[in-house]
Amino acid sequence: MSKPARAILSLIASLVFLGSTAGLVLALTAGAGEGGGEVKLEVKMHPREEVLTAAYKIYGDDNQSFWAAKTLIKNVGEVPVKDFRISYKIDGYCDWTSTETYPFILPGQTVRDYCWPNLNDEKMKSVTSKTPVELTVRYEYQGLEKPVEDTEKIYLLGRNDFVFTDLAEDDILTFTDAFDNYPMIAAFVTPNQETVKAVANAIGSGLETNMNDNDVYAAFLRCFYVMRELGVRYIQEPLSYWSERTAQYVQYPHETLERASGTCLDLAICMAALMEAIGIRSYVALIPGHAIPVIELPGSGEMFGIESTFVDQDYTLSHFPGETSPEVTAEECVTIAANEIQGAIEDGSYILIDIEDAWKRGVMPIW
Repeated sequence: MSKPARAILSLIASLVFLGSTAGLVLALTAGAGEGGGEVKLEVKMHPREEVLTAAYKIYGDDNQSFWAAKTLIKNVGEVPVKDFRISYKIDGYCDWTSTETYPFILPGQTVRDYCWPNLNDEKMKSVTSKTPVELTVRYEYQGLEKPVEDTEKIYLLGRNDFVFTDLAEDDILTFTDAFDNYPMIAAFVTPNQETVKAVANAIGSGLETNMNDNDVYAAFLRCFYVMRELGVRYIQEPLSYWSERTAQYVQYPHETLERASGTCLDLAICMAALMEAIGIRSYVALIPGHAIPVIELPGSGEMFGIESTFVDQDYTLSHFPGETSPEVTAEECVTIAANEIQGAIEDGSYILIDIEDAWKRGVMPIW
């Protein structure tokens, strides 16, 4: 959204504030308005409770919907308010930002404003665990002697913390609602990290991975076997990690390779990063309780997933006896993934995360 567009008044005759009731509510009655009457404003701010540090840059992009806070300013008095200005600051992480001026707010009218903070790179990269910070909001308008400020506490999540949705439980009606932060998964896909590049180069050696469909498919299968040769094991995320939220500790690909273990989401992200590192367009598919890496062939456009948890041969044979041969081949795991994905599509419980598209929209890896 451009600055001129954000500065246009939203003329709403009757507007109910949507979201959590825990937002900041101010009633401003000081100062004289247009014509000398008393200004009466009702200000309601709804900040995000948590900011995903792994994808922090997206919150500063006013072309996206991932604002850090939204504010509704309603003129509940009988006189117009002139030159209303609002700005935000996250102490220690960004200076005053998102300053907007609204020339007039007429009686009964409401303005909706958003905070898109320009967060400091070095400060954000130093956040390793959930950190409380103060979001300060400042208001001023013609006739007010000095600006009004107030604060709300929000939390910066650790670099590995991922919350699948910001929606309240009552607002989650579909599978997609439960995972509405899904584009931010792309921030964990780091194809340019040194460990990832080294492993990816071994996978892609001797193959044309930018244009040859057969070689791209071969690289995908080779990736599966290389991860198995590296001893990568499947581990489940403890149910007690964040018991009240649909959330997960997510590893970056180099962490999965170095630790030789990961959850289904970690393994899917790792395979996507390895494929992207050698020029193969990749995706992560989310289905109920599971994540699957997917690639796209450059010529035909065909897409293939693979059951990446089955790189752990012992886990596969002990928990899914009879579903594969004793060798647990990559080809068998492609067929299994195809069946899993098809079933999820038929149930309407399927999300395909387009990694490259998310990068283009600003969800870029920062580590």
